[in-house]
Amino acid sequence: MLTFLKIVVSFITISAVGYQLAYWMDYLAHSPFPPSVRKTSVQTESNGSQKPDTVDKPVAPASSSAISSLVSTFLDSNRKFGSSTLDKKLSALDLEELEEFYIEALSLDLIDRRAFEAAGLALEAVAAQDPSLAVQLLYALSPAEKERLATALSKGWAQHDALSAWDWIDSAWIDSDGEFIDRKLQNQMFHEALGVVLAGAGKIQLAADLVSSLLEPELRNELAEQIAYRVVSENPAQALENLNFEGDALIDSAIMDAIMSEWSNRDSIGAMNWTLQNESQVSNQGMRSIAKDLLLNGVHEELVAFHSNLLEIGKRDSVAWESARLLARRDPQISIDWISAIETPTSRYRAYNDSLYEIGHDDFSSSIQFAELAYGVADLDRETVLFQALQSWSAVDSEKVRAYLDRNDKLTKGETLDALRESIN
Repeated sequence: MLTFLKIVVSFITISAVGYQLAYWMDYLAHSPFPPSVRKTSVQTESNGSQKPDTVDKPVAPASSSAISSLVSTFLDSNRKFGSSTLDKKLSALDLEELEEFYIEALSLDLIDRRAFEAAGLALEAVAAQDPSLAVQLLYALSPAEKERLATALSKGWAQHDALSAWDWIDSAWIDSDGEFIDRKLQNQMFHEALGVVLAGAGKIQLAADLVSSLLEPELRNELAEQIAYRVVSENPAQALENLNFEGDALIDSAIMDAIMSEWSNRDSIGAMNWTLQNESQVSNQGMRSIAKDLLLNGVHEELVAFHSNLLEIGKRDSVAWESARLLARRDPQISIDWISAIETPTSRYRAYNDSLYEIGHDDFSSSIQFAELAYGVADLDRETVLFQALQSWSAVDSEKVRAYLDRNDKLTKGETLDALRESIN
């Protein structure tokens, strides 16, 4: 019996020791490394005097669990406020923590569709500190994933250095693996980077210079409108005084046209007064934008004064042309008067065509009456204006056109009208 008890006690002792050894080995294997420490000066009081002393104060980086918690908090947050709150929290993380957050967010993509949004915010924050690391992180993804996060990288890089970011975007239509990037995506990256530049104080000139470096006309016009919106949201007159247009005249004109369009839309009188003092800087298109908004705002006397005070014929014609087009449906007689004010014959006929287009095909008699007014008042060729009106209607209602030609046989003689008559008979 004694021997049996000894065996039992020995077995229990060995098991307990084994359990303790296993416990401590597991603890050492899975516990984090001790946090880094820094020396902090602490004031201690002794005998009425203070002596500096130092103690070790831990400064621990965000743990993996804290990073995971941050990602989870964002995914559970309200979409409207979650992004702005996360931006602030990410700004407190270092590059290693940002990279960990980025990887953690990507790992949850299949669970929550907002995970990619979180990863994009993290990648943007990385690019703002270290663009080369951000590019490495982006290029490690699949083509579809790269497409979803490329704009975030361009935004962050533009915060770090707008010029190098712009150059990278301009060359990013082929990535390091030789894969082509969609033109639409590349344009979006330009838009995002330019938005970052324009968000900075006094960066309008830099934005204009960046746009001037591009060759794609449609993209330049889109980006010019983006610049215009920023200019007009501040003090347009002051902003325009600070702009230095010495590059490509076409690009300068695109930016100025966009500015005048946006400005006149918000303050047509202010845009008009500035233009009268700086006529040489505003194109014919800019003149049309101002005329349009003056007319839409009902300030007809100012519109007439604006037209008469312009020095260049082409710019006066542009104002009259736009006025005639906009009034063609509402007041045909005033529209014809504006056509009559156009000094260049070619522009006069083109203004007539635009006005005829505005009238449309709602009423046959309205189109014909406008044509008859035009050749009777605006010194336009009768056969030309009638042919343009009737030819347009022939595809809509040839019976009405034929009836008009038959009723006005003597008035509708001419080579073009005869050809039209034959084509519908």
